[in-house]
Amino acid sequence: MNEEMPNFILSGRVLLRPIAVADADAVFSYRSLAEVARYQYWEPFTKEQTLDFVNQNGNPDFGKRGEWIGLAIISKDTEKLIGDCALKIEGDRTEIGCNISPEYQNRGFAKETLELLIDYSFKITGVNEVYGITDSENTASVRLMESVGMVRTPAFEERIIYKGILSIEHKYSIKRK
Repeated sequence: MNEEMPNFILSGRVLLRPIAVADADAVFSYRSLAEVARYQYWEPFTKEQTLDFVNQNGNPDFGKRGEWIGLAIISKDTEKLIGDCALKIEGDRTEIGCNISPEYQNRGFAKETLELLIDYSFKITGVNEVYGITDSENTASVRLMESVGMVRTPAFEERIIYKGILSIEHKYSIKRK
């Protein structure tokens, strides 16, 4: 297992890198939107929450286990921040997720981002399973996870109340081949 993390991870169109303080306005532009926060545990961000988020994720320690590591998603064509993603490594599993600004949704950026996180998790951290958890009503997230080869774990169905609404969460995972 090699936990040496380069300063960035890239694919054909996407660059994942640590979030910088200079990214605060771009992060706020989508994390402040109700439509982005709808299926998240957090409410739309204020400017102060955005600065806290950016500062918290500015210098990730990729050797740490059990804590979320946040990264900026950059479009290589425009060099603009188009979203953020995160991974949390625990034991031999990694949980992943991402948020894409609405103006960049439905263009394949989220799929490319998840593929990078899955590849990193299997090849660099040596985990045996990568998974994501989503609200059963979040059909875009379900389709996204299925598009990268993740399958629903039938034994995992968690009923929770968040934002005053009863929700059912499902887990989608992919195992190392």
